[in-house]
Amino acid sequence: MSAPSGSAQPSRKTTFYNHALALARRYPGIPLPHAGRPYPDADRRDPRHGSDDESDFQGTRTSRLIDEYFSVPTEHRDIDRLRREIIEYDIETVLWPSIAAAIGRAEPGQARELGRYLTRTSTDQNPTVLGMAMLAAVGTEQDVPLIQTIGLLSNTFGLLASQALARLPDAATNLIWLADRTSGWGRVYLVYALCELGDRTTEPWLLRKACDGDYLNGEFAYKVACAAPVHEAIAAPDPDEALIDHTGDLISTLAWCDGMGGTLWDYEHAEHVLTHYLSHTRGLAPNPDRYRWMWSLARFLDGRPNVTPPDWATLQSLRTGYWSLLTTPPWHSIPATAANSDNERTREWAYRILDELGRRGAERRG
Repeated sequence: MSAPSGSAQPSRKTTFYNHALALARRYPGIPLPHAGRPYPDADRRDPRHGSDDESDFQGTRTSRLIDEYFSVPTEHRDIDRLRREIIEYDIETVLWPSIAAAIGRAEPGQARELGRYLTRTSTDQNPTVLGMAMLAAVGTEQDVPLIQTIGLLSNTFGLLASQALARLPDAATNLIWLADRTSGWGRVYLVYALCELGDRTTEPWLLRKACDGDYLNGEFAYKVACAAPVHEAIAAPDPDEALIDHTGDLISTLAWCDGMGGTLWDYEHAEHVLTHYLSHTRGLAPNPDRYRWMWSLARFLDGRPNVTPPDWATLQSLRTGYWSLLTTPPWHSIPATAANSDNERTREWAYRILDELGRRGAERRG
């Protein structure tokens, strides 16, 4: 499938919900291009948006607005005024304790009704955020389709959607549905939530689908390695190809993600997993993704990008095994072919690999 192109600027009168719903129908079952941007309010958001003067530190301003709104009798509450006030500053897209406490001081049914109304009918980002925050605090199973639809705009609403879905029934199923349709930071929040559920029904997905090749996978790779029984699954005598490949993606990410999360140095089963991953990968046909994963792990075993290699009993045999496989003719043909690619970045990647392989060969001969 070719990469989807971005959507045109939606009408100013389009609600965020209808915007997300239209894109979901246009791109069913996959992440929305550009996480659903541009939004309906893109041409009217204040250029100062996000400055310190316009921010809402840990939800203090929003919690005050919630208290003020619910402090007056129902017949005197002005939703339009609330909307006008909420768009005057930068509301953060997270359910801060102060906001959750303010929502908790309201009657749950009334807070839920307001949350649904704002989420479904708002044409500006900030009221939609407030609505989602309310659903994250007091939403019910009935709200799952609404939460998931707005959650497709994942870089903005992924965290609130994950907070909302994690506390509702069928959390694993509902979080996985949304995670399969998100990328970038939205996916990070959803994978975090899945790892923290402690629900074994999430394991097949975490073992095969959590990583999608994005750089931000480094934010959650260690959490996935700890939450899912990777070391047990890869040690099975005949694991499926999807599990083997995802294991390669996951542990090669752990080889370079220092500063983002835990790494292979922190992972207690690293030696065991690398041993079994090598054994199973020998039986697979090489392709560019598999080559990149094996390459990253071979360099890790050489002490790169770290200062020194790991202190493992099997280090030398693993190092020999990884580099030997990469230099066999079928595997070596991957960078050799890529060196003739029309894509400049692909050629540069191939040149770096072939240059390093040449230096390693010269060192051995010397």
